[in-house]
Amino acid sequence: MSYNFSITTKPKARKDYHCCAWEWLADCDWSEFDQLTFSERKAIVRAKRNNFMIKRGDIYTKTTGKYEGEFVVFRAIPELNAICKKYDIYDN
Repeated sequence: MSYNFSITTKPKARKDYHCCAWEWLADCDWSEFDQLTFSERKAIVRAKRNNFMIKRGDIYTKTTGKYEGEFVVFRAIPELNAICKKYDIYDN
């Protein structure tokens, strides 16, 4: 797998988007996350209430670049993105 991400921004959503970070969280073993803080658990519950969607008007993390030669856009709720980075979920 060859990642070559080039630009990360934090724009305001003009429409609803699916949170890509949730896909990574959904695929991991939740038993590893006994150490989640209260605010991290709260962020997951808040995202679940919105069906893991980035809602219009919300600030989100947007990373654009190339993956195996193909242009991709990764959009994530900042709190879920932070959880994925903190627990090295993207590395799995």
